[in-house]
Amino acid sequence: MPKKMGVNTKAEAAHARRSAVEAERKDRAAKDKEEQYWREAEGSKSRAAKKREDEAEKRAEAAARRAENRKLAEQEQRELEVAGRKPDRKAARVSVPVPKVTEAELQRRREEERQRILQTAEAAKKRQSRTADEEEYDRMVMVENTNRDDSVIEAHSVEDAIARMALPEPALPPDRHPERRLKVSFKAFEESELLKLKEEKPGLTLNQYKDMIWKLWKKSPDNPLNQMLGTIGCVHVPELQGRNLESMMEVPIEAQWGVVYHQSSTKYNIKR
Repeated sequence: MPKKMGVNTKAEAAHARRSAVEAERKDRAAKDKEEQYWREAEGSKSRAAKKREDEAEKRAEAAARRAENRKLAEQEQRELEVAGRKPDRKAARVSVPVPKVTEAELQRRREEERQRILQTAEAAKKRQSRTADEEEYDRMVMVENTNRDDSVIEAHSVEDAIARMALPEPALPPDRHPERRLKVSFKAFEESELLKLKEEKPGLTLNQYKDMIWKLWKKSPDNPLNQMLGTIGCVHVPELQGRNLESMMEVPIEAQWGVVYHQSSTKYNIKR
């Protein structure tokens, strides 16, 4: 029986490498041969073929341009739709920054509001005070005395009262509208004194001037009420001789002649 020989691995590996290289070379040669065949079979292109290729290329370019134009038109349409929509309020609030207000600005606004409220209240107070003064004056010169009895002689003035009394002195003609004379006298006195006070004491309010004028009017000899007091002092009444307005209130009730004078009325009750 023949002797078994061992396998040379290196020789086997070298043989395999050579076989692979040879196979690769054969494949490449076959491909090159095939390509050469097709190139020779195709030959040079004819003019008709070149023309067809050029036309196909132009059609492809035109189609690409139309597609690009259509894309641009669609994009422009979307932009117009977005521009025509109502603005998003939430987006506007986010995009527009809100200006910050400092503490000094808040304090200034509060002070301005407080001043405005004070001015409005002061104006309302002045209007109310002026209305109250006018109403008080009207009540003073227009109110009538409602105390009536059979033993009372009613007169609108001292002169009228003297005319109704049975006195030895001759009666004076009665003044039938003393309240009108009183109101006209006060109006003239107020206008005259207002000009003087504005020159002497400038810078006061109208109500302050009117208060000062009213105090002067109470003591002024131009006041018909004060003139009436002087006339009362001339009447021959023993208990009233030499008495002023305050002392007249002290005349006893049981006196033979008595005169009761009310500041809030233009009428006099002469009691017998």
